[in-house]
Amino acid sequence: MIEIIRYRRASIEDISQIEEMEELYFPTEAFGRRQIRYLLQSPNAVTLVACSDSKVLGYVIGVGRRGSPTVRIYTFCVREDYRQKGIGTSLLQRLEWECQKMGLHHLILEVGDYNLPAIKFYTKNGFVEFSRIPEYYRNGTTAIRMKKTITQPLGANDSELTETTERYKKPR
Repeated sequence: MIEIIRYRRASIEDISQIEEMEELYFPTEAFGRRQIRYLLQSPNAVTLVACSDSKVLGYVIGVGRRGSPTVRIYTFCVREDYRQKGIGTSLLQRLEWECQKMGLHHLILEVGDYNLPAIKFYTKNGFVEFSRIPEYYRNGTTAIRMKKTITQPLGANDSELTETTERYKKPR
């Protein structure tokens, strides 16, 4: 069965599902409803979701600072049964396009040194480690700080890539 995935900007209506995924996948570091609402409403944030019908399958929230060319990815998640299908890569590419439209050219993030699948994903997508922060997370683990310079130029037809759809085989 083919499933249609729609990519769009995140909205206030997505808060409950994002909060649910935060609690499920980041139990000790989850953003709460109030933090998510703040990030979704921030004028400096880039917030994107991948959806099937009304179900949020993945999201990315990045925040820039006034006067800085850098966006920090605060949180990024794809439901476990939808991983390895290109959804995370598509969200990341759309984040990059949105950042470029805003004149932002660098992404940074932190990832737990134990999270090997995420480290591999980020490395495959052009991120490089630039530092480590011991005992960064509540459970005492080290964070790997990674960065990426966005070098892919915007194409003539890329300006509306946030609001697009793709087809995937539905997980069983």
